[in-house]
Amino acid sequence: MSDLSELIARIEAASGAQYVLDCAIWDAIYPGERAERFAKLTAPGKPYHGRLGPADVDGYVQPLRAFTASIDAALTLVPDGYAVDMTIGRYWPNRARVLHVYQDGDRWFHRGSDPAICANAATPALALCAAALKARNP
Repeated sequence: MSDLSELIARIEAASGAQYVLDCAIWDAIYPGERAERFAKLTAPGKPYHGRLGPADVDGYVQPLRAFTASIDAALTLVPDGYAVDMTIGRYWPNRARVLHVYQDGDRWFHRGSDPAICANAATPALALCAAALKARNP
C-alpha cells in the first residue's frame, strides 16, 4: 500500500476534521515545503535555532489550508481535468471525470465515474479530500 493510499484510508476513517491529517495531506501534495519553512525558522541566527527539533514541525509550521475542515480547501486538491458536483444529496452516475458528493444516512460519499475514486467519509470535506487524493494516486 502506498503512502498516499494509507493517508486516504486514514481520511476515510476519521470522524471529523483533524489537524494531523491536514499536515499529512499538505506534505503529500507539497513534499518538503513545510520542512523548508521549518529549516528557515530554526536556522542559525533565528529565534528558534537550537530550541526546536524535528518533532516540533507540526506545532510550528502549519499547512496553509485546513483541507479536512473546509470544502473550499478540499477543492484545491481536485486534480486538473476533473469537475466537482457539489449538489449535496443527489448522485449523478456515469458522468466522466466528475466527483460527486452525496449523503446516505450519517456518512458522506464522493463518487466519480471511475470506481477507483469513490470515497466514503464522515463529512463532505473528508469525502472530497479522499476522492481527490484517489484521483491523484496512480
